[in-house]
Parts: sequence; C-alpha cells; structure tokens
Amino acid sequence: MSRGPVPWQAIKAALSIARARGVVTLCQRSRGSVCDIVVHAKGVTIDAMVRRCRRLHAPVAEIEWQFADAIARLRLVPEDPCRSRELWACSPYGMFRFFRLLGSGLVELTPAGEVIPA
Repeated sequence: MSRGPVPWQAIKAALSIARARGVVTLCQRSRGSVCDIVVHAKGVTIDAMVRRCRRLHAPVAEIEWQFADAIARLRLVPEDPCRSRELWACSPYGMFRFFRLLGSGLVELTPAGEVIPA
C-alpha cells in the first residue's frame, strides 16, 4: 500500500479519461486491492492504477523507479494478451501520463491507449 492519502482528485480526473476508452468500474481501495479503475474496452480489459506524481516530466526510467511499489502490485495481475496493466501518473495540476507494464519495463501511452514511439 502506498503512503499518504488516497488521491481522490486524481482518480476523479482519471474517470473522464477512462470513460472515453470504454465501460468503467471504479475499484474500492483496500489493503489487498491492485488497481483503482478497470476499463472494459473492445477486445481488452485495462487494469489502471492512478498515482500522484510531482515530477511528471521525468524520464520513463525515473517514473519506473519512483513507482516501484505500485508497479510491483500491478505485476500481481496475470499477464494476458487481452489485458493491459497500466499506471496513470497525475501531476498536482491535473495533467496525466500513461504507462503500460510489459515484461521488461514500461512503455508510454497516449490517453487513447496507443503506444507512443520512442
């Protein structure tokens, strides 16, 4: 479990983005929870964890280090071709960056869920 309060403002802002991608289920945060939002889109289920981030412009490697505990929790979700495990980082000003967990690390996504070429 992460330190600090639940980022309700970030989750609220993330819901509008999630609704654009599919049908949304909001998960209740508890000791054993893995994700905050589940999006049921065509052909894929997205398990998204929303986290606050002070250095949103940081390189992907630093984001991976900063959210190591959240990424470890998301890795508890079995890897599947029809499932996307995503970390949604939100700045204090409501800006987002989206990352998909792969076997070897993170890849950055657009708000629509497409991979941004490196």
